[in-house]
Amino acid sequence: MRTGSFLAVVWAVSVLALSAAEAASRNFSQYPGFDEWYAANPPSDALPSAEEQALLARYRPRFFLETGQTGLIDFYSDYIARGTLRNEDGKVISNAVTAELLNAHKDDPGVIFTHEPTVGQTAGPPPKVYGRISQGSLDWLGTTQTITFLSYNAVFAHSGLTSGLLGWQKIALGLAGDLDDWHQLDHYTAVTVILDGEKRPFAVMLQQHNYLRTYIVGEQIDLPEDGRPLIAVAKGSNELFPYKKGRTSHRAVPFLTPTNFRYMIGVGRRPLFTADDITNPELEADYELAFLAPSDAFYTFKGFLGEVRMLPGRDGPPGADYNTLPELKPMPLQMLFGYWRYQNPGDVARMEAAFADDTYWLAFAKGQLEVFFSNAACAKAWGKECAFD
Repeated sequence: MRTGSFLAVVWAVSVLALSAAEAASRNFSQYPGFDEWYAANPPSDALPSAEEQALLARYRPRFFLETGQTGLIDFYSDYIARGTLRNEDGKVISNAVTAELLNAHKDDPGVIFTHEPTVGQTAGPPPKVYGRISQGSLDWLGTTQTITFLSYNAVFAHSGLTSGLLGWQKIALGLAGDLDDWHQLDHYTAVTVILDGEKRPFAVMLQQHNYLRTYIVGEQIDLPEDGRPLIAVAKGSNELFPYKKGRTSHRAVPFLTPTNFRYMIGVGRRPLFTADDITNPELEADYELAFLAPSDAFYTFKGFLGEVRMLPGRDGPPGADYNTLPELKPMPLQMLFGYWRYQNPGDVARMEAAFADDTYWLAFAKGQLEVFFSNAACAKAWGKECAFD
């Protein structure tokens, strides 16, 4: 989900829609660095092994929504099967798109899939959440820490804007489009359960807008005895937050720019066009856990998996693996960059120091390594909140 600015709204309602070929250049899959990353780290064509699937099933998250909130869907049967695939010249490739056809065109950034929502209620397939597993390592106190990442992507047919928008914000942004259908397809909505060398969960990472947030178990998030995290889905935007009973507001920004980061961490003023995410978990979403190869189009599609619209930020996204900057693709770096605590003096100081570097996200991630593992070790050993700054 991406919000915007008032100037962007004015621009959007005063220009003609871009052609598909022109739009491809603004596709996030074409951001500098991705080609190099995937050349060095080609996604596997293999499904998770039986042992890996069992581990993914063991710690699969539980999702909670407000009554009447738009729910999860099946990516291929409920979304891709209902739409049209076109090339960059606008020529129809197919009106009956299958997984095989989508995968055949996954490397073309100019290809556009447009979903055609079903009118009325139909009995569709059960929603699916897609699980995959990866590993990484980091050195801490002279010891290599082996980390396992269990990632689960929920899927929604569309994303709206944050439900905490103020009245004037709704009026201004409403000039650019439907606030409840800001862009087609939301599949970056991911929960990652992070396991230690003994395959025990010690942290949870959640995708929130265009950034990730990491919570240490026992410090910022609690897990039930079965180890399955309880996750609340924000109304409108579908963003994910640790479960908290009742209506809860959560600070949110489109991107963690320095100004936005200062606001999110609690030492800066609220930017003009920001609004809170709202969660009110009442009902648990039922779903089936499914598995796709990391090379599948769901993750790696370079084109648009939703309608291309006039305002940047309203286009359908590429594959779910394009969830962050290329420099942060290594999962351990995503984990560290996402670890910060509201108004924590140490985190604030390291954030401010990192802004001296052009790639402040990498500088901040590296600066958080020691405090992250210190607090994770403390929480596991003592079973209570830790206070390392």
